[in-house]
Amino acid sequence: MVGPDDPAGSEVAVLGGGPAGASAALRLARAGAGVQLFERQAGPHHKVCGEFLSVEAQRDLRDMAFEPLRLGAVAIDRVRLVNGRSSAESRLPFTGLGVSRRLLDEALLEAAEAAGAEVRRGVKVIALDAAGMDTSAGRFDAPARFLATGKHDIRGAGREPAGGGSSGYVGFKMHWRITPEQDAALGNAVELVFVEGGYLGLQRVAARVMNFCVLVRKDRFGGSWSALLAELGRDEHVARRLDGASELFERPCSIAGLPYGYVHRPSEDRDGLFRLGDQAVLTAPLTGDGMAIALRSAALAVEAWLAGLSSADYTRRLRREVAPQVRKAMALHRVTGLPIAARLASGLLGLWPPLLGRLAAATRLRESASR
Repeated sequence: MVGPDDPAGSEVAVLGGGPAGASAALRLARAGAGVQLFERQAGPHHKVCGEFLSVEAQRDLRDMAFEPLRLGAVAIDRVRLVNGRSSAESRLPFTGLGVSRRLLDEALLEAAEAAGAEVRRGVKVIALDAAGMDTSAGRFDAPARFLATGKHDIRGAGREPAGGGSSGYVGFKMHWRITPEQDAALGNAVELVFVEGGYLGLQRVAARVMNFCVLVRKDRFGGSWSALLAELGRDEHVARRLDGASELFERPCSIAGLPYGYVHRPSEDRDGLFRLGDQAVLTAPLTGDGMAIALRSAALAVEAWLAGLSSADYTRRLRREVAPQVRKAMALHRVTGLPIAARLASGLLGLWPPLLGRLAAATRLRESASR
């Protein structure tokens, strides 16, 4: 095996088959690198995600000749904030897209495979060390590794905890089949609904299909999905959105204990890994920047590796571009978890939509990348 100076003869391991890992594998394979991608799930699956593609995310997809509209994505051109009986709405400074992660991830994996990457499904990476990794299919050594396991940490390469107690949240995602009236009422908006101890993100990802994402403090979780729904259903707006709707998953996707606000530091680059997506940056979900950061980090990491730069060089660039935006996003995130959040949200509701529209971390990424 040889290194990045001869990418055509190199072997690269990409860990994770989400947007970050799949797009990195696609870019690497098109550059002539020998790529093996390891995805722990054996087949298509849903993941906890707001499923929002900003204009920056769309540009990075189209830079790879990948058109998200062919997946049936829904245009999202406005943000609507709701707190109790108060609401405010504003146009976004761009047209985003709502798209199912199940469809997007699979399409990107297929594109990477078509470009020459070897996609190894149902193989779990158990641990990493300086030379390679242990997997459920045996030992694998590679001179270059791209860590894109999303919200799952790997033994030997865990993320440092973020400050501010941001990991004390639980998150859930469910797709609902909604009525024609609910479909029309939700329209082309992404809704952020404030509840005690957290918030909900609602948007369409297909005709009459609503993505319903919840992030709440652990002490607000009633111990079961049904209990949480009953609690959330006390909110009139949530009750209207769910009245007559039906769940499309057998059970919700769920997450817990994530270090929101985490931005990887170059000083932590002792392992030589190129960390992508949530493994590099885990911003507040309310900004809708998760997939944009995932796709952009993959592009920057591949560019750095092909140029012979180190993972620390890449991390410094990524951190410089996203850290200020993550700090702003986390400031808003922390407000939503305070006991006075409801009163703050009501008083400032009209200011939030344009503020959120300007918080796109990936916009900063795109601007600096083009200079």
